[in-house]
Amino acid sequence: MATEKSDAGHKLSGPGLTGAAVLFVLLRLLAVSSYDWHTTFALLHTLDLEDAPGLFLGTFMADERISTVLLVLSVPLASFYAAATTSRAAPLVVTVLVAFLVAYVRSYHRWWVPVLAVVLALVVSWLAYRRRSNEPGPARFVLKRIRGIVVVAGLVVAAVVATPWVPLERIETKAGTFEGYVAETSPGFLKVLVAEDREFRILRDDEVLSRVELADH
Repeated sequence: MATEKSDAGHKLSGPGLTGAAVLFVLLRLLAVSSYDWHTTFALLHTLDLEDAPGLFLGTFMADERISTVLLVLSVPLASFYAAATTSRAAPLVVTVLVAFLVAYVRSYHRWWVPVLAVVLALVVSWLAYRRRSNEPGPARFVLKRIRGIVVVAGLVVAAVVATPWVPLERIETKAGTFEGYVAETSPGFLKVLVAEDREFRILRDDEVLSRVELADH
């Protein structure tokens, strides 16, 4: 049992994690730009590799449908992983996910989400019981590959979620008003992705009259 716990998840190497982070960023850029080469190239220059954690969290929170699915799946699986591994980071991950779940319920009033997560947790607990009994089953398969599964799931989400990782804003300019996502704020300029047609625009500060964040997007 101790040996099985110690190698749970098959740790990804540093180069592997870096490669996954780069691929995640590129897929997010492609997805939010509707897979337009020129827009993707323009957005690329607004980001650094260090922005990957913010991109991941922004992706997680930007689309409520994705948030629902990820919370329902990740909270029980993370709890199972924390119970089956010696990793010190696992309890912290579970705590953060539970905090996200509480914030999600308070914001969207979807009380069925934690109920469904609890049901899934019971199923996972049953699978964990089978694992402790040294019986072959899905639990052992998931446990040994959980980090790879998380990476693959993250890349799939990055490739399909078209909602950018920053809030939607209503931007009033001297030329008119439109809705868009501010990808970068540079001295004297705003770099904006227009929501309607995903056009990349660079605005001077003196062109912008007002910016209002739209919470329900």
